[in-house]
Amino acid sequence: MSGPASLRAEPDPTRIPERRRRLELPTWFLVATALALIGLKPLFDIPGKKTAQDTVDLGFVASTAGAVLMVAAFVLVVAMTRRLPGKVTPALVALLTLGLLSVVSLLAVPARDAFIDQFAVTGLRDIFGPYVPPTRGTLTQAAQLAVGFAPITLIAVMYAKPQWFTMDRIRWVLQLVLLGAVAHSAIAWLQVAGVVDYTFFFKLPGGNIGRASGGYFHPASLGRLLIFAVFILYVAGDRMRLKPAFRFGLLALMVGTTVVTTHRLTILCVGIIVAAMELRRLPALLRWIRRLPLRVTAPAGLLLVAGLVVLLIRWGPFLWARARFLVTQIGSLNPDSKDFMRGRGEIWVELSQAWRDAPLDVWLFGLGYEPWNSHSDPIRVFVVWGLLGLACMAVICTVLWRTTSELLTFEGQWALVVLYFTAAVFAVTQKPTSYSYFMWLFLFSHILVVAVYPREALTSGAVRNGDNP
Repeated sequence: MSGPASLRAEPDPTRIPERRRRLELPTWFLVATALALIGLKPLFDIPGKKTAQDTVDLGFVASTAGAVLMVAAFVLVVAMTRRLPGKVTPALVALLTLGLLSVVSLLAVPARDAFIDQFAVTGLRDIFGPYVPPTRGTLTQAAQLAVGFAPITLIAVMYAKPQWFTMDRIRWVLQLVLLGAVAHSAIAWLQVAGVVDYTFFFKLPGGNIGRASGGYFHPASLGRLLIFAVFILYVAGDRMRLKPAFRFGLLALMVGTTVVTTHRLTILCVGIIVAAMELRRLPALLRWIRRLPLRVTAPAGLLLVAGLVVLLIRWGPFLWARARFLVTQIGSLNPDSKDFMRGRGEIWVELSQAWRDAPLDVWLFGLGYEPWNSHSDPIRVFVVWGLLGLACMAVICTVLWRTTSELLTFEGQWALVVLYFTAAVFAVTQKPTSYSYFMWLFLFSHILVVAVYPREALTSGAVRNGDNP
């Protein structure tokens, strides 16, 4: 006996396209709003009190809303296309696995009390960070994962709807990011000039020294924005439709602000980007300079020298003091010393000793949270999600690398190498995968390089021609 007709009836094929068309406009609206939030996020970070702890402010709301919009757009695209994006599906599975590991750790907190109790100690140096309750810490790590990696779903949407991610549409996102970087840089220079108060101080034996952080609490937060601002200026280049002199001025501002933050790792990462991108275009640049007439090169050289003289006269003592700070205040370089890399080595030694007695499930699935500030992303990922977490992160990075690089020309692949190498260097003593906006810009940079350097044979004509949704 057959079942009810309503269960046996095949869907009307003439209605499916119409239903998909109805979903297309709201989905595009979600994508456009998410892209706008990616660009506006630095401006939302400026208002509010600056503290060392995360607070619910405009930046937090923008991050949460942006992540929700990205995931919602992905769900609607899947509903329209009736299939998962095969290219990035392994990365999405790995991301869901990390989320599942957080759930496992949350449920295992009572059973791990004996192991967790050793981290509730007092008298630790400030670099270890404050005590973190296990449940709250696990929920925080899970939330950071969900928000920070949400743009992977946006990349999946790009594969399904490449015509929505043309350079004309990407450009205004980049311009908003640069506007935010300029605003934060202006605040940083006002801090240097004594007009705006510093929010972060470096503790020295003879007193404290203020460090420029823009509209953020810590200079590292400003540094993350500056790293990607410099990357954007190089990768987008002429596609930004900015006059060369103005673009060079923006680049000089970003690099100069990087220096005054005195954040060594940011300076190193920005230096890597500048050196790598200039090395790639050096032959063409030299050919261009040789073609310039003397009446152009001579005044330009004089202006450059004059600018350097004015800079040294006006800011020379300050720059010299900060240069001495960068060179001398690095702690010990002896791995056996507790002051190795200003105390980071002590944290790593204490964590390694604690994990000698860790149960097998902690080794495999992680603790779910950071009991101490690990100051290193690979260590953080291992502590939070265990060996399986490291494997999942490797899968995510490998999938994104392979699926993006195959769409790019050699110039785009060079930019992608610079992006990944810089992120890897930054991860040595920072924790980029726990910083939501760093991950937003890192993942959005994949969309950027595809829009700027598409390989003709593999990239849809819609990406190049700017078809409307």
